[in-house]
Parts: sequence; C-alpha cells; structure tokens
Amino acid sequence: MLKKIILLIAMSVLIAVPVFANEAPKTVIQVTGNSQKEVNPDVARITFSINSVNAKLEKAKNDNTQIANQVFANLKEQGITQEQIKTNTYQVDPVYNYEKEKLPKLEGYRVTNTLEIRTSIDNVGILVNEITNAGANEINSIRFETANETDSKNEALRDAIGDALKKADVIAAALNKRVANVTLVNESGVFYRPVMMESRMLKASSDGAAPNIPAGKVTVGATVQVTIELE
Repeated sequence: MLKKIILLIAMSVLIAVPVFANEAPKTVIQVTGNSQKEVNPDVARITFSINSVNAKLEKAKNDNTQIANQVFANLKEQGITQEQIKTNTYQVDPVYNYEKEKLPKLEGYRVTNTLEIRTSIDNVGILVNEITNAGANEINSIRFETANETDSKNEALRDAIGDALKKADVIAAALNKRVANVTLVNESGVFYRPVMMESRMLKASSDGAAPNIPAGKVTVGATVQVTIELE
C-alpha cells in the first residue's frame, strides 16, 4: 500500500513539471524617472531690518520703535495685516571702540529689529519703497515662492513616475515584451528652489518711484527609481 502511494506522488510530480517549465521567465528592469519644470511664484517674503545706534541704550530702543511704528503704519495703508508680519529677531548689542594696546571702550548700543512680510508678488516693489521710506535701512532678502509648496512637490513626483513608466514602455517594446507589474518605487529626491534675492540694500529712487523687482521662476523637480517586471 505504501509503495502505491509513493508511486502516485512521484507520477503527480512528473506530470506537474511540464506545466511550470512552460512558464516564460519574467524580465526585471530598473528605470529612472526625472521631472523638472519652472513655475510662476505667487507669494513673496520680504525680510528687512531696522538698525538704530546711539550712545544711550534707551535712545537707541526708542528710535528703533519709532521707525518700526512708521513702517507698520505705511504697511497698513498698503493693506498689509498684522497676520502677514512677523518678527524674526530683536537684538541689542553693545558697540565698542577698539584701539591698539587699550581696553575696548563702550561707545553705545545697536538695536536691530528684523521682520518678515508675506505678500503677493505684485506688491513687492511698492512695499520695499514704503519700508525704506519709513526708515528701515536694510532689506535682508526677498524670497519668491509658490503658495503651496507641498502641491508643487507632489506634482513633480507624479511627473517623475510618469517619465519612468514611459521609459519602461520603450524598453519593453524593444524587447517584444510588455510591462507586467511595478514591484518597487524609490524616491531618490525632490527639490524645490524658490527665487532668492539676498543681502540687497534697496532704497527708493530719487523720484520716489518703487523699484522694479522681477520675480523670476521657481524650479521644482523630482527623481525616482522604479523596478518593473516585463512579460
């Protein structure tokens, strides 16, 4: 009886082997998908500083506060709300006079109030003019960006995957095969490059006109690695 069972199992295995042998092996390929495009920015961030120096600390602080109040008044006239303004730093530093072979001598104090405004790109030149006219003496940077950075990055990822799948179709056609399955996707990187204008000392022109500040383009892109089975 045992010999009959073993014989039946052996025959079943022999019958099953040709079925598996007839299956064509799948070809596995790996493709890289890339995307990069330039988009128009719709938001700007203006970072500027109010610097006040005086021999007396209270005078330096009061001068700084007066200029800041005038800046806020000018911005309010242009429709800027408190929610669009934030303070980055408020700093008080001693100012010393350094002479050779002498101890440093305290000359006074510097008060630096650094603020940031978030606004539409259409208002940048006007706001820079209003800020500097009010007494702010340094424009630290102007950053042009998109309102929703996450959406821009997600779209870049979708485009990169689409590029990878197109390449896979080309490879499959060249091999007389077709795409059967995507087995693995690795995100190699997503980049988002806003337009930055740094360390600009911008002042109103002699005729009081607002400066022309072009926004440029924001660059967004992504790279993915996709593993695909062909059949």
